[in-house]
Amino acid sequence: MRVAFFGLGYHAKTGSSRFLLDLLERHATVDAFAAEADVAAVRRAAPDFDEARYDAIVIWQLHEAFALLSGRHPNVTFTPMYDAMWRGGAFTWKPSFNTAKILCFSWALRAEVIRRAPVHTRVQYFPDPSACSPVTDFDSLRGVLWYRRRDIPPQAAFALTAGTRFESLVVHDAPDPGHDAPFPTAAPDHIGRLVRTGWSADGAAFADALSAANVFFAPRPLEGIGMAFLEAMARGLCVVAPDAPTMNEYISHGSNGLLHGPGWRAPLDFAQARAIGAAARDSVFRGRAAWDSGVPALLDFIATPMAAIARQGARVATLPFSDGPRADGEGDWIVLAGGAGPGADARRRAIGQAPAGTEVIRGHHVSIAPDGSETLHRIAGLDAGWARLVAGDVGADGPYGLGVPEATMARASLLQRLGATAPRTAPQLCALLLRARAEGVMVYDADAVLAAIPEPDDGTADNPAWVALVGEQAGAEAAGRVGAALDDAAVAAAARRRAGKGARAALSLIGGLDRISPALARAVESLILGGAMRRLRGLVWR
Repeated sequence: MRVAFFGLGYHAKTGSSRFLLDLLERHATVDAFAAEADVAAVRRAAPDFDEARYDAIVIWQLHEAFALLSGRHPNVTFTPMYDAMWRGGAFTWKPSFNTAKILCFSWALRAEVIRRAPVHTRVQYFPDPSACSPVTDFDSLRGVLWYRRRDIPPQAAFALTAGTRFESLVVHDAPDPGHDAPFPTAAPDHIGRLVRTGWSADGAAFADALSAANVFFAPRPLEGIGMAFLEAMARGLCVVAPDAPTMNEYISHGSNGLLHGPGWRAPLDFAQARAIGAAARDSVFRGRAAWDSGVPALLDFIATPMAAIARQGARVATLPFSDGPRADGEGDWIVLAGGAGPGADARRRAIGQAPAGTEVIRGHHVSIAPDGSETLHRIAGLDAGWARLVAGDVGADGPYGLGVPEATMARASLLQRLGATAPRTAPQLCALLLRARAEGVMVYDADAVLAAIPEPDDGTADNPAWVALVGEQAGAEAAGRVGAALDDAAVAAAARRRAGKGARAALSLIGGLDRISPALARAVESLILGGAMRRLRGLVWR
């Protein structure tokens, strides 16, 4: 089988797409072309390109490569990166992309793709943790931040660590194109040494910094996959990251990493950094096993022509839902509310993995929108999630990671002993869990999706109940802080939607032109969203 692989020159430099290219080269003859995100650069990288010579064509993010295609090749796979598809607050999509199968490396990307593309699949990549030695020395904290974007500057790491002594912080100063910024002249008193490293062709500077650290600050507000933070997790570092894709598709706050709202600058608690790092490495071992077992299906997706996959049916049928608590698994375990999930097998596995004496099992859940798109919601550690809520680190739809009754199981005997009824809402569940914790009940968090639930019509409906619960548990001052934070989050979300109107209109125009003339669409895209505008924004930043 002969494959053409198109990728960004920047990714060829960082090696972030190398794992897929290596996989393809083990099973096919591959011609790889790397170029910058420009049609002329793609044409220079692949002169005299003839799609008929190839059984399959794989495009990794470099959608400009579609300019070389006729739109009639039977087997094209497009692998967009979630972070790169957002431009000015709008999701980029062109009708020409629908001539390809879409390979998604994130739940959030697939949620957007399912609304637009007829053929798609989702996989989750994990590096091999056995290829690196684990970090075991947490006697002192040593951080590393790869500075890549202005959204997460060194000052953000300073603020997130305030109040915790760090022996050192290494800032690997190798920004993404257009994100150069002045380096801090000094670090705050709680950081013993501030060290600056730079880019090296062999990657040794970053690798050495990572090897010496035990806390890693994820470098970007959004990721396509996130190779840097995944490598840190594989090594057993405590990873600190924004609560956004793809970081929050791998990390459960307080369990195998620390998450914070985008732009959040309040100090985090690093007391459990050692345990968090160990759990991160364990989670990557489990994920790697799942990745390895899924490789044959991934290769089959790439090798199979689009029409054949379309005949098989690309979309997953919406799962059915039920109401009320029900018995499940073994003994007197019940699911606390209705909801369908991956099946009773996942719940039985969670029960079998729970330590002896466990009386509550929590799991992740997926919310399903009316169009069939799915969003993954990982649970946080109970104490960590509650502390985050009380601090006011919330989203427009409420707190992060405290779970839902549909993805929670409890022993019926526990409810009877507590004189409690099965909770029907997330705030009611949180109240029950806080009460159970206060009475010494053992709670086990399963790293598994245990339920799929319909997306709520109004994600803010539970906000008053959250404020009331915080007031009952933490006092009026905390309740006021949370109420204000929820209001601020809703206002910020509305402002982001308004700010994206122009970009959505521009992308809609480009998409319409793409149906008529892809060349004309590319010209308009270059004019509106291309290099001239980026250079102008760069001048404004400076």
